[in-house]
Amino acid sequence: MTMHWSAAFVGMPYEDFGRTESGCDCWGLIRLVLTSIKGLALPSYDDVSPEELSEIAAIVRREIDAGTWFPAETAREFDVSVFRRGRFDSHVGIMVDSRRMLHADKYAGGARVERIDTSRWTSQFVGFFRHRDLI
Repeated sequence: MTMHWSAAFVGMPYEDFGRTESGCDCWGLIRLVLTSIKGLALPSYDDVSPEELSEIAAIVRREIDAGTWFPAETAREFDVSVFRRGRFDSHVGIMVDSRRMLHADKYAGGARVERIDTSRWTSQFVGFFRHRDLI
């Protein structure tokens, strides 16, 4: 049986500003997955602190407004799911299927797969977004 691509990333340590297999934050994980599996070169944003929620939210909005990412009605593999932390759209995960995401969780110690239809995530859910090169 072939392992799902997400298995290679599960357990990867969380690291603020991380962009490599040795550790990454939530955007670093998205970037690593889409670069290694889809060959998609994404900006690193490695000068933006994961604690700067308003700055992260501004980047998310700028990328959507620029037409880099398009809203998706339903999720499919490799779509990015965006979640609100406090009042800012500032946490991202990458969909492994229509109900589960892979994301870097600072408080759980690293990358993990979770269902997005739990109360934790449905209350913070903003939307699914598909990169223009994956449409």
